[in-house]
Amino acid sequence: MNFAALEAAANVAVLRHLANAQVVVAGAAVPGIFDCPSSVVDIGIGAADVSPTVKVASSVLPADPVEQEITINGVPYIVLTASPDGTGMTVLTVGRTQ
Repeated sequence: MNFAALEAAANVAVLRHLANAQVVVAGAAVPGIFDCPSSVVDIGIGAADVSPTVKVASSVLPADPVEQEITINGVPYIVLTASPDGTGMTVLTVGRTQ
C-alpha cells in the first residue's frame, strides 16, 4: 500500500472516531470536525480568529469551495476560506448565512 492510500485510510479512521458534525458539501453528507468558538477572550497583544471552522477530507471538496454554501448539522454556512493541511484534510473557515 502506498503512502497516499495509507494517509486516506488514516483520515477515514480519524473522522469515524472524532467527527462531531455532519457536513453537507455539494449535496453529499460527509463527517467533519466542527469547532465553533463561543466567546472571545482578551489575550493581550495580537489577534485571534474566532470564526467557526470545520475539518473535512480534502477528497470530498470541489476544486475551489470558497463562497460555496454548505450545511453543518443542518445549519447553513458559506465557506470563507479553505486551507488544505497537507495531510489529506482541509480546514474550512465558515460564516453563518442566517
